[in-house]
Amino acid sequence: MELKPSLSRQQTYKCLILGDSGVGKSTFLRRHATGQFRDEHVPTKGVQVYTLLLQTNYQDLALELWDVAGDERHGGLLNGYFFFAQCAIIMFDLNVARSAISVARWLHSLEQICGKQLPVVICGNKSELERMPLDLLYHQQGNLDYCEMSARVAWNLEAPLELLCRRLLQRNDLKLISQPTLRPIASCSCDEAEMRQHMEQVRQQILPEKSEETFSYKGGNFKDCIVLN
Repeated sequence: MELKPSLSRQQTYKCLILGDSGVGKSTFLRRHATGQFRDEHVPTKGVQVYTLLLQTNYQDLALELWDVAGDERHGGLLNGYFFFAQCAIIMFDLNVARSAISVARWLHSLEQICGKQLPVVICGNKSELERMPLDLLYHQQGNLDYCEMSARVAWNLEAPLELLCRRLLQRNDLKLISQPTLRPIASCSCDEAEMRQHMEQVRQQILPEKSEETFSYKGGNFKDCIVLN
């Protein structure tokens, strides 16, 4: 994968990266573009656009990634950036409840402009850190997928991109190929099996599609959870 706009417009898809400030949107892009990781947080002003070339087992394509400011003070046009989007990643911080609560707001804003059929991946970042004490839940939705990753330890970084490509090309068995090997930050250790287990637990607790009814889940009380959509 590389950043270089060389594919035709027919093979390029506009992808929004949304979420609160500080959740790791720019770090996610930088990891794929250069392999680098920086601890300091520099808020995005307005929007930054990158084109990421992807090779899959079906065809090559490009995602034109729009890193949209998560802080309204730096938001610029905000919703104006949403026009003509073809897919989106909504990112949150797995150890900051406030950023998870905001996912529903970002999704609502996106659906108001782009409709409810747009492929969306809800992505929890910073899985190497201690998780928030609340359970995470989401409703089944035909256009929506869920994953978790860690930009710091370079774990599962390809997941949101692969999920979007599957939706865009309508290929459930699509895989990304020729990916660079990204290394974790020195002195940063993690348990990848445990991180994957946490992610699968969220997926297994998926709620039925939204309706007027109230649903229960095996974890117990809805007061102890955050519903992402």
